[in-house]
Amino acid sequence: MTESDTDQVGPADAPVFAVADIGMTLDADGGYWPTAVIDVGPGDEAITDLARVHAVEGVGDIRTEAAALALAPEQVTEEATHLFVLAIMVTSPVRCTFGISFVLPAQVRVLSEVAEHGHLVIATTSPDEVNAAVDDPGAIPPLWLAIDVDADLLARAVAELL
Repeated sequence: MTESDTDQVGPADAPVFAVADIGMTLDADGGYWPTAVIDVGPGDEAITDLARVHAVEGVGDIRTEAAALALAPEQVTEEATHLFVLAIMVTSPVRCTFGISFVLPAQVRVLSEVAEHGHLVIATTSPDEVNAAVDDPGAIPPLWLAIDVDADLLARAVAELL
């Protein structure tokens, strides 16, 4: 990859997924994880498969960067003044770059929780699908991807917008 192929937050052709829902996930040890649900469609199976790869191969190396984008004046509402894009660059055990975009201030709560906890769960299937799988003894619930983030940098970036 050459310098002209990238911008500040990764390759220019990396997919960016809108955050459809936010919340908290309770892990097996009773810990809470800030969670962002993204809508991964056909053709984006590599993103969906990241959680399985990390479960089998180990977490590997993940780096994050963030950028805030002000919405055009005609798009601004009380709930939406900025898009906050979190770029995720995975370099091992596989190479993959993608972004997730949060609408601010509507989804700022989960970003504050990510900054507080230092990690984020990226859900690539709806919570309803996971709950249905949990209720079915024969089903295997889908895996979600958990990543660590630089909590201090994220907290400063979000604070500058609010």
